[in-house]
Amino acid sequence: MNKFDELKRNRFIKKLRSNSIAIATNQIGIHSGYFKMHYLLGRINDIKVLENIDLSIFETYYNEIQTHPIGDERKLYSKEFLDKLDLKLKRIDERYLDALTEKCGEIIEKFKDIKDFC
Repeated sequence: MNKFDELKRNRFIKKLRSNSIAIATNQIGIHSGYFKMHYLLGRINDIKVLENIDLSIFETYYNEIQTHPIGDERKLYSKEFLDKLDLKLKRIDERYLDALTEKCGEIIEKFKDIKDFC
């Protein structure tokens, strides 16, 4: 990994940590936060896979919620349809919430000293 890639990767890791804090403190909606988590992990792993931390829970959760409308996309659907989807989504959320919250805490702690520079 060259210095530019390391710098770029570290910036994505800082964003990953920041997003974890935003999720943990309810500054961002749970679903939007985890969609963003999926994106950031993809960018990090494109450069070099994170070691010594298992973040597969985010991919598993993302795979379960990706077909549900999130954010502004919800405006395209009827209330009745959204109510049915929301019941399914709520059950998914309940199944994963504790593990996701714990993993966000682990990210916050593990990457607290990440550097912006090489």
